[in-house]
Amino acid sequence: MKKIIVTSAVIIALIIAFIIKSVYDAGEFKKIIPFSRYSCNQIGTIPGPEDIVMDYSKGIAYISSDDRRAFAKGNKINGSIFIYDVNHKTLKRMGSNFAFEFHPHGIDLFNAKNKQFLYVINHRSHGQFIEKFEIKGDALHHIKSIENQRLMFSPNDLAMVAEDIFYVTNDHGNRTAFGRSLEDYLQLSRSYVLLYDGSAFSIKVKNIKYANGIALSPDNKKLFVASPVGRCIKVYTIEKDYNIKLLYTIECNTGVDNIAFDNKGILWAGCHPKLLTFVRHSLNEDVLAPSEIIKITFNNDSYKKETVIYDDGSLIQSSTVAVCYNNNLLVGSVFDTHILDCKVQ
Repeated sequence: MKKIIVTSAVIIALIIAFIIKSVYDAGEFKKIIPFSRYSCNQIGTIPGPEDIVMDYSKGIAYISSDDRRAFAKGNKINGSIFIYDVNHKTLKRMGSNFAFEFHPHGIDLFNAKNKQFLYVINHRSHGQFIEKFEIKGDALHHIKSIENQRLMFSPNDLAMVAEDIFYVTNDHGNRTAFGRSLEDYLQLSRSYVLLYDGSAFSIKVKNIKYANGIALSPDNKKLFVASPVGRCIKVYTIEKDYNIKLLYTIECNTGVDNIAFDNKGILWAGCHPKLLTFVRHSLNEDVLAPSEIIKITFNNDSYKKETVIYDDGSLIQSSTVAVCYNNNLLVGSVFDTHILDCKVQ
């Protein structure tokens, strides 16, 4: 009997220790003291501006927008792509020529000769797709839909290598809601990165804790993959046939979401400093979710990481992306109805 009591006590102690560690790893013990090197203005209304990509030649930002709370409740309203002219401070919803269901998530641009394409992850009710659009002025012209429902069933973000060639993160290895919850709360490394080579998908790297944002280095020689559950960014070298090999890991101590290089080679990331609070916020809009923006500068394979915005949710909640253009920093969010346009103080 005594042995059973001791064994039970040990098991209970281990469970409690695991729970405390999980809560700590999620950042729930952090004290959020608002801090910013920028003066920010709220620009909107833009429902759920989750991802932003910048055309540096024109000073135009393309913004992926979707009312995710409404979609979760069965609302059939489509999402949109917005364009924001950083220089002239004008915001406009892009026109479109398609009639299918549209709930955009991660996006990326690709320039080909005299054409510009926008690739968009689209979460349709009946499957997951990458939509290819040609940008013509202020309008999107749909070219084709790319899919592989066997391998790409939970796409999050993509990084263009060439026209119709890209890497895409599949942020969970399980298809069921219960399996995905186990992955998240047990911090299991089940997600992966896919390559689409123009005709087929293939897995290029496995065993990532929630593979999220993804970006190519400016020289196209390295691939950066954000892991919010792992609180890090994994850096890979790109080898022959687009195979990738782990080079090193940037420890971030925050839930890194989308990542983006600016035209000076600096990496910017929107982050969730309290991951469990973000989960509660996703279920209840009255729960305030903090935001963190980090900046990473490189010198060969060494780097310097610094926080430039730390917000309790008053400016923007659940920050997902930060894009820098000249002295402007644009910040997006999962659920808020605006972006931030910030300038260095």
